Amino acid sequence: MSAGWIVFVICIVFVVGAALPLIGKRGAGSTPPIPRKETLRDWRNEK
Repeated sequence: MSAGWIVFVICIVFVVGAALPLIGKRGAGSTPPIPRKETLRDWRNEK
């Protein structure tokens, strides 16, 4: 195996390892994300 393939495999393992916790939290029992705070208000359409 050349050094390029070893580096490529290490990069793939690193990316998959970092993505696993994010993928695992997508189940039905997980808590919903926190709603985003309103930062910009459209003052033109206020009545």
